[in-house]
Amino acid sequence: MKYSVNLSLKLRLAIMMTLIMLVVCAVLVSISARQTQNAMLTDVQNRQDLSLRIIASVFQSAFDGLTVSYGPDGQISRASWTDIPSFDTHDLIDQVGRVSGETATFFLWDPVESDFRRMTTNIIKPDGERAVGTYLGRNNQVYAAVLQGQTYRGEAIILGKPYLTVYLPVYGVGDDIIGILYVGVERTDIDAAIADRLVTMLTASAVVILLGLAMVVMMAMRLTRPITQISNAIADIAGGDLNTIVPHAAMRDEVGEIARRVTDFKAGLQRNHQLEAASRQAHEEQTKVMGLLRTGLANLARLDLTHQIISSSADPFPPAYEALREDFNAVVTNLATRVSDMTGIAQEVTTASTGIASMSDSLARRVETQAATLAESSATLQNLSESGKAIAAKAAEADEMAQRSLSLSNQSRQVLDEATRAIQEIEESSGQINQIISVIEDIAFQTNLLALNAGVEAARAGDAGKGFAVVASEVRALSMRATQSAREIRTLITASRTKISEGTVLVQNTGTSLSQVLAQVEQMGVTIQAIAASVKDQALGQTEVSVGVQQLDHMTQENAALGEEANAASSTLSDEAQRLAATLRQFHTPQPASRTERAA
Repeated sequence: MKYSVNLSLKLRLAIMMTLIMLVVCAVLVSISARQTQNAMLTDVQNRQDLSLRIIASVFQSAFDGLTVSYGPDGQISRASWTDIPSFDTHDLIDQVGRVSGETATFFLWDPVESDFRRMTTNIIKPDGERAVGTYLGRNNQVYAAVLQGQTYRGEAIILGKPYLTVYLPVYGVGDDIIGILYVGVERTDIDAAIADRLVTMLTASAVVILLGLAMVVMMAMRLTRPITQISNAIADIAGGDLNTIVPHAAMRDEVGEIARRVTDFKAGLQRNHQLEAASRQAHEEQTKVMGLLRTGLANLARLDLTHQIISSSADPFPPAYEALREDFNAVVTNLATRVSDMTGIAQEVTTASTGIASMSDSLARRVETQAATLAESSATLQNLSESGKAIAAKAAEADEMAQRSLSLSNQSRQVLDEATRAIQEIEESSGQINQIISVIEDIAFQTNLLALNAGVEAARAGDAGKGFAVVASEVRALSMRATQSAREIRTLITASRTKISEGTVLVQNTGTSLSQVLAQVEQMGVTIQAIAASVKDQALGQTEVSVGVQQLDHMTQENAALGEEANAASSTLSDEAQRLAATLRQFHTPQPASRTERAA
């Protein structure tokens, strides 16, 4: 379970600052203790270095063979001792202890025990005897560090007590370690000194905390006094006292900012109170206006257009809503006027719709008569159009036949032209044959001459030329027959050429006649085409006229239907106008002036 503790702001500040000071003091004491410890350890180390130099200096003065080297920082870096004394007395070591205030010892290497043995020392054993003859011990850090030639600095346990020590290795001839110079101080002495300083610091911290706590309480009281006063002012404002003055508003710190904010809040509350008063008055006026409007709307719902919202001096209408009252009255007045006008219009619409119905009935009868006449005309034009289409088909067939006749005539003319060319070619061939026959006649004539010459030569030859004479005679006979044949062929060719010439004339005459026939056929074809085109155009015109008449018939029928619909609509309009007039008569309106008077 969590518990809530109500603490004042002063107490909270005091506790918080106390805790802060405690934390700060604890941190400071811890840091100081650490620094004190480090400082004391550093001081002890410096004292040990000084003690080590003192013991080295004292031994150098008293004994021979001890050589000491110093580093840049003034500390002993190396010690060599070639002639170790027997240390019959311990006055020198006691003298060093008195001067430095620390323990001091010289160890000598014992090769038999392999350990360092105390030759002279001011350390006293618990039984009161000097610790001379005791060994360093090999199971510790000092032993290992010294054998490695290192100077050991740190804490060591000597005869059961903790010491802060310095062990300096001492070399013999060469690099052999033959001994150790030791100085040290008990750790309990250092801890006691540190504890004394810590107690001193804690005491001082406690005093500082108490003084700081007192100052914090005083400051908290001083700081929280304005806040308390402002809190009291806020309580008065919360109680409804808006005339309370908020203190400390002139301060320039956070407290002044709070006071100013509270002042602004108080001003806002004052404005809100004023607004609430205005709001209550506005609400009362709205309630009154809504009541009057509700009454007016209720009268409108009862179709009473005579009700008006009245504003009188005894019971005035709220001025802020005066425009609303005037608008409502204007709406009622305009609505009453419009209802009266609509009633008169409805009566006029009823009268007009009765006349429209009568005219629509007469128009429908005339349209039906016209539709019957157009139907008969359409049937007649349809028959005429079909006849025209038949004539156009026949004309098209005649045109096609004329075209075929023209094609055949053209083919016949082409045949005649080819026959004429063939006859001319035959005539040319006859001329060439005559030339060949002339050549054959010349050859036959020459052959006959050669045969005569051969016969003459054979006769001259006598018996030797008889055989040659017979051949010449045969050759001559052949040339004679060739000449006779050529003449017969020439006669035949001449007769053929005559026939060919006559045939050529006949063919040319036939071609001329055929050309005339072809011209007539072409003319006839053009005439037939013109007839066919005219018949076709006539058929198209008849078709268009027929389509137009059909459309006119269709439109006439539609007009008849529209006339019937108009008649029905006029009847419906008359009924609706009567219903509208009956509905408008339910409104209660002021006695209106006549339409003629309003128009005037």
